[in-house]
Order: sequence, then structure tokens, then C-alpha cells
Amino acid sequence: MPSLWRTVNRKREIRNKFDKNCQLSKPGFTLIETAISLVFILAMIVILLTASGTFRTTRRGNLQGIAAKIASCEIERLRKLGFTQVSTLPSSDSVEPPCNADVTAKLPSGSTTRSISDYDVSGKIKLITVQVNWTESGTAQNIKLETLIAENGL
Repeated sequence: MPSLWRTVNRKREIRNKFDKNCQLSKPGFTLIETAISLVFILAMIVILLTASGTFRTTRRGNLQGIAAKIASCEIERLRKLGFTQVSTLPSSDSVEPPCNADVTAKLPSGSTTRSISDYDVSGKIKLITVQVNWTESGTAQNIKLETLIAENGL
């Protein structure tokens, strides 16, 4: 019998030594936990960069749309005035209300100018250029629309 107890005790000692050397509850992180954390962090960074790029593109498009509406408004206003009244306007001037109301409200550092010049030698056709300028992220942006107004109509 004593040999049986010795064998059982020996097995217990071996198992205890093995358990002490191979414990699963050691402090720290495993390689798999670290890798999963890194993948998660990288995914969040990619999502954040994609969202910010989309935001910038959308904002730029919105500002260009506002500028195009302002320029179109001024061109339509001048067309309604008619050729004779357009001919009496100064050759270069800033845009008058109501078309420039959105410039200061919606365009950062925005301004709108208009120029009127003769398109041909006879002076019966006028070239109207409306330019909207604004600053976005420290970069100057602009949109320019041109149209012709003739003495005998479009």
C-alpha cells in the first residue's frame, strides 16, 4: 500500500508543478488579445478618416451650390432689368441685394462682384460676368458665371 500512496503523491506533485508553470491566469495580455485590440483601433481610425473626408467633400459641394445660386440670382436679376438698364450700370461693381444676402450668411469670407463689358464692337451685345469668392479652410475658392444680353433679346 505504501507504494500506491507514494505513486499518488508523486502524481500530485508533478501535476502541481505543471499547473504552477502553465497557469492561465498570469497577469498581462495575450498576443491574441493585443492583436484584436489593434484591429479594433485601426478599424475605428479608418471609419473616422472616411467620415471626415466625406464631410469635407459634402461641405465643399454645398458651398459651391450656394455660390452658384448667388451668381444665377444676379444674372436673372440683370436679365429682368433689360438691355437698356444693364447698359447704364457701372462696368464693375459688387452685387446688390437680394442676391448677395446669402454671401455673408452662408459663405465664409464671401464676396460677389459683377462686370459688364461689350461683347462685340457695335455694343449691341453685353457680356455679364458674375464671380463669387469665398475662403474655405484657408484656401480661396470661386465660381464664375457668364452670360450674354443682347439689345434685341437673348
